[in-house]
Amino acid sequence: MLNPANAFRMMTEFVFILLGVCLVFLGLSNRFLFNPRSPAWLGLGAVLIYWGARAWTKTMRAARTSDRMAARVGGTSLILVGALMWFLVVVEFRRAGITLAAAGGILALRGLVAAVLSLRMD
Repeated sequence: MLNPANAFRMMTEFVFILLGVCLVFLGLSNRFLFNPRSPAWLGLGAVLIYWGARAWTKTMRAARTSDRMAARVGGTSLILVGALMWFLVVVEFRRAGITLAAAGGILALRGLVAAVLSLRMD
């Protein structure tokens, strides 16, 4: 049976799955109403990379292997999504949807992997 901490972690990862699927749909439909070349995307990318790097450094203090692996998966995915947000600034506008869909795919995959890892935790 899941303890409350693992159940909450699974719900959080389910949110990442939904966010990733939403980004994939938005990116593949090419119906986004924002400018991917705006400076706000650089800021978003920097925040995501910082957040991911911070999650990586917290893995040193995680005692259990499954906790450490879940934190590393989360940190790596945030670093990759942040890099893709930076990449949106330099990519052609017609290819921005593919980049956005790739970021969504990374988030959805992160949610699936971390949810499976939270099931394995005791």
